[in-house]
Amino acid sequence: MIFLICLAAFMVSGDIFFVIPIGGFTLRIFQIVMCPVLLKGLWDLLNRSIWPVGFGYLLLWTLFILCFVPNTSFLDRNIFYALWLIFSVLMVLGMTSCIDTHEKLQTVLRWYVYSYGFSAAFGLSQFILPLIGLHPFLVQQWWFPGILARINGFTYEPSYYATYMIAGWVMIDYLRYKKFGLPYLDLVYWLVTVALLLSSSRIGWATMIAWLGLRAFWHLRKRSFPWCKLAIAGMVTASILIAATLWLGLRTEDLSFLTSGLGILEEMGSYSSQGRWDTTMQTLRVYADHPIIGVSLGGIAPEIARQNEISVADNEDAKTNEGLCTTAEVLAASGTIGFVFYVLYMSKLCGTVLPSRKGTVLAVALGWGLIFQLIILQTDQNILRGYVWFHIALLSAAFGVARTSPELSTYDPSYASSIS
Repeated sequence: MIFLICLAAFMVSGDIFFVIPIGGFTLRIFQIVMCPVLLKGLWDLLNRSIWPVGFGYLLLWTLFILCFVPNTSFLDRNIFYALWLIFSVLMVLGMTSCIDTHEKLQTVLRWYVYSYGFSAAFGLSQFILPLIGLHPFLVQQWWFPGILARINGFTYEPSYYATYMIAGWVMIDYLRYKKFGLPYLDLVYWLVTVALLLSSSRIGWATMIAWLGLRAFWHLRKRSFPWCKLAIAGMVTASILIAATLWLGLRTEDLSFLTSGLGILEEMGSYSSQGRWDTTMQTLRVYADHPIIGVSLGGIAPEIARQNEISVADNEDAKTNEGLCTTAEVLAASGTIGFVFYVLYMSKLCGTVLPSRKGTVLAVALGWGLIFQLIILQTDQNILRGYVWFHIALLSAAFGVARTSPELSTYDPSYASSIS
């Protein structure tokens, strides 16, 4: 089972590769690989002494999503999304059942880290190959066609790539911060860092800056007065000056390339700030129309299409009317009461980073990765991304191990290096 989990980690980001198209929908190969893990989770369902963190809230939120499946004009899509959510819930159960010791956790975590290195290396090949006259694989967007690619890895586009990679980048950097002695950790960190930067996802850059700001705060907090306060004051002043400079430059279009496609300050284009705002408002309007009985996770796009008086005949039509901001999406899908259980569940997961929760370094690192992934997801749609729930499942397993075993603060090379 551990081998299957590690194998799935290398395929979980696949949107345009490691996939099987089925009737307008997409089956991820990692989902097939994970089926035995899910079955083990179901087998152990009644023999558990400890449930995954916040699992009761997850079940209640799922119940609301399932109850609202019929409330749509495109039932097939709602059923598919409901099955996707059930798969995600079972993945949390399965991984917490299979990963029940520090040895297994360290083995999975090690290969999970390496999977980000694999994705980063592939992404860097997309950037480098056209520069030396070779054809890159799976590139979806270009700065200069055929010459300078925007890295997207196995995902639909650079912003999706950044959404996937940011959780791993934050997790890896936290492990470095805590001097967790995992082999090749620094190498993977720099591979992922360079890949994220070259993906040219501006929301990815912004999230990276936010994490580095938090890291800087932790560092400065340890310094004595007055250097800490002076440094913070200097950083705030510099940030204000930089923001003001960028604002003036962008308004005169001197530096507009920095935010092109990000949706901040632009006034034209499909990714303009007005377009993003309008799409988010449309998602919230779906909630306003269905504040108690939501439309389930697959019903948002058909509802937005209805608002725009557009007919939806298949899933491809629905994709052109996707909402924006996963929080707004979940609110519209769940209704008011169901949304409360979603917030409580995510709060429990994010709370694993608190010292009072007494998680291991691995659990806290995964917790910070999830927090920053949820932040970047506020500019995206679809909370059901496979890599989000794979990360949640691994975090749940790590915190479960922490609750039943002593604190583990470093990598133990005495553990078996195989994944058999």
